[in-house]
Amino acid sequence: MSEQRIDALERRLQRAEDELAIRNLIARYGMAVDCGDVQAALDCHLSDAVYVVSAPRAGREESGTNADLDLRGHQAIREMLSSELHQSLLPGCAHTVGPLTVEVEGDVAQATGYSRLYHSSEGPPQLMRLGVNAWELRRHAGRWYISRRTSRLVSESAAQALLQGAAWVPQAS
Repeated sequence: MSEQRIDALERRLQRAEDELAIRNLIARYGMAVDCGDVQAALDCHLSDAVYVVSAPRAGREESGTNADLDLRGHQAIREMLSSELHQSLLPGCAHTVGPLTVEVEGDVAQATGYSRLYHSSEGPPQLMRLGVNAWELRRHAGRWYISRRTSRLVSESAAQALLQGAAWVPQAS
């Protein structure tokens, strides 16, 4: 096998490994949130990560204000995950993500897809939130981290724009 072909195979393998690591990172974040492990959830993010959520109280009986939640850095994310509002979901919540598109370019990546938040205090789980998420990720010290997450309700025009950006079909090479 030529060295050129080996190099091409190594690049393809690296892209596949990066995509798998990113998908696992996003899944682990949801699982950490669902079991109340705030530190594990923070460990999925860079220290200066940004997290924007539209209508964060959507799906709750007392929805209150629907202004965007704009979190910047570990401390802000920690406070949100430790808040009474978020803790009131535990242990009966499940964050599910997917399907996702994942695009990797060197040490940066973008993942776009759906997320659902289910909650059950008694009886069967109920869907609380259906969103479209754009995840920006960076590799740091050999590991992938979330650098930015934007979550929009599916009914928002901003969610549709996120989907349009991810729905392109690659040209045949």
